[in-house]
Amino acid sequence: MTNPRPTLWDCLPYLGIGCLLVVVTLLSAAVAHHLMIFESSNTTLCFIELTLILTHLCFSTRLHRRYSIIYTMNSDADNIHWSDEDGSIAALGNQLKAATLFYLGYNHKHKQNNIMCSPSETITPIKVSDCETNYDYSASWTTTLKYVLSAAFLSVSVLEFSLWFPFVLPGLTSAAAKTYIPAFFVYDDEHTKFDNTPWTYNTDYLLTIVMSILAIQCILARSDNDQKNQRSLRLRLYSASLLICYAISTLAGAWAHQHFLSVESLNTSRFRMFWFVCVGNVSFASCYMGLIGREVQRHFGVSGAMHMGPWWFWPAYGCYMSLTCGLGYISFKRPACDIFIAGCTQFPSTFYCLAALGIRKWPQQNSKKVAVGKETSIELVSPMYRAMYYIGFISNAPLLPVYPILVQYTDMTLGGVNTFLHTWLLLAWGMQGISLVHLCKAVSNGERRVGAATEKQQYNGGPALIYSIIMAPLALMATDYARMSFS
Repeated sequence: MTNPRPTLWDCLPYLGIGCLLVVVTLLSAAVAHHLMIFESSNTTLCFIELTLILTHLCFSTRLHRRYSIIYTMNSDADNIHWSDEDGSIAALGNQLKAATLFYLGYNHKHKQNNIMCSPSETITPIKVSDCETNYDYSASWTTTLKYVLSAAFLSVSVLEFSLWFPFVLPGLTSAAAKTYIPAFFVYDDEHTKFDNTPWTYNTDYLLTIVMSILAIQCILARSDNDQKNQRSLRLRLYSASLLICYAISTLAGAWAHQHFLSVESLNTSRFRMFWFVCVGNVSFASCYMGLIGREVQRHFGVSGAMHMGPWWFWPAYGCYMSLTCGLGYISFKRPACDIFIAGCTQFPSTFYCLAALGIRKWPQQNSKKVAVGKETSIELVSPMYRAMYYIGFISNAPLLPVYPILVQYTDMTLGGVNTFLHTWLLLAWGMQGISLVHLCKAVSNGERRVGAATEKQQYNGGPALIYSIIMAPLALMATDYARMSFS
């Protein structure tokens, strides 16, 4: 028997304890900084970042990825017992979970000795010991620890890479030094440039409308078959969530460009809140990109060619980037620079999405001999939409070097620069959205595919390829840091 998957309500005790530890961490870091225990604010920030990510991951993964969770009813005590495979859940956690289930109406609804799966489902009585080892998902503590450390390393190193990379681009060192001036949300008249012309905020509003329409299209990319719709649900939700991140970001950015008209207004907490929503959603978009990559790999990729990892890996990565954005680590005198650094942090999830769809041999459209209505999801993907997918995800990369060139070496107004960049984003994000709608429809209308053994043999080097692509820039940064240290 397979044990029931825990619901959100089941996770509340762990999430509550995790949030409590986050608050304690923040308070302790603030006190430490106030008492000058650390020498600089950067050290304090690193302490907060590392502690928060480890705390969050430990408590969010313990329930979802490790435990064999079961519920049993004890008619004598009218109490709910919570068990896990190693019997290590604390008494406090038992009480919290029992109280949660009690108020949800689990007690008095099932017969004695029945396993409780849901409020509306009763199954055949079975011994507790017979079903305590099924909900493991092959996630041992060593595997979980490996992914926790991988997420922590990737998050910290990619953020550092994103802050380093603009200054080492050939021929752009001087322009980058004049453009990317750290601010930590403190702006001045000398260096701060923030455009308030209608061309800037109206094109932002246009982006909001287009992204919202595409997000709705992803949700509605269904068929008449409920089973197929269920298979495509996660891809549709993740795709819509990515586009909604874009829409919220541009909406907050448009409002800020339209209503914050002076440097004094930029130094207010109100602007910081709006700009955090703008940049934070771009930072967190990596989460949904990674989750989309997992679903693309599941439905279209070659089995074993890409490591999918646990579901929480990319949300943890996105939370870290958003947190550092909120703390001012991604903040520059020109607020538009924040967006480019946040976009630079998306490169691991971007290449993951590209590899998930690209590492396979696609069937030739003119050689299909499958009956209409019997095509697999792979056979329903058009080459044109695959090209739009690839171009849409990679085409934002040139904006990082283009921006300092436009603002330092051309006579374009800031409104003209922003309009050009927003038009570029409209094309890139639009191609992402249109291609994702097509992939969602392919999963909703196609038959479940059967992986061929020959596919696995052809792409055994897939994980090594994507790891090399992601690690190469980080290794380059480490080499440059080592060179500067020794020189």
